[in-house]
Amino acid sequence: EIATAAGVSEAIIFRHFATKEELYTAIIDHKACSAETGDVERSVAENIRFSVAELMRAKDDRAVFTHIALHMMQHHERDTEFLRLLFYSALEGHQLARIFWERNVRTLYEFLGSYIGERQRDGAFRGVDPLVAVRAFAGMIIHHSVTNTLWDKSRTLLNIPNEEAAREFTEILMRGIGAAPAKAAAPRPARGAATGRADKAA
Repeated sequence: EIATAAGVSEAIIFRHFATKEELYTAIIDHKACSAETGDVERSVAENIRFSVAELMRAKDDRAVFTHIALHMMQHHERDTEFLRLLFYSALEGHQLARIFWERNVRTLYEFLGSYIGERQRDGAFRGVDPLVAVRAFAGMIIHHSVTNTLWDKSRTLLNIPNEEAAREFTEILMRGIGAAPAKAAAPRPARGAATGRADKAA
């Protein structure tokens, strides 16, 4: 089917790609490269990690998650056909979906989960499972993109810019995993006041 669509013979396809896995990997690399950098050497997740490296070093949590959310939504919006292809591939148990999972989804979980764990040790985030937090965050973004792409193309239910959605999803996450501020200790009574009460009691 690929050869037919490309207008070439199967022999030509396999002259360039020795195995189907090599072909599928090339598709992932081409379709999932970052449009901002045009870098086909890195996957989507690797481009995201590279783009937020400075924010992570600065420990600017809101900026980190807002940037990631916006990057993901913009990528989904730019290539809706690829999003459909991934869903179809996953449902059919296709090798293409497995390669995308390993190169992108797993990478996102690993580097973002590692960052959340680091911020937990800093005392900035509550002690939740980092991978659960990543899934909750990514779930908001992916559901938003899928709804806009498959079910509500006219955005009759929720019509907000990606930038606003990224900020709102990040705020939900921060309120959910952010460490509660330490409660201020109750003020101790002045020494003289305590003595006066004791004298009255006597």
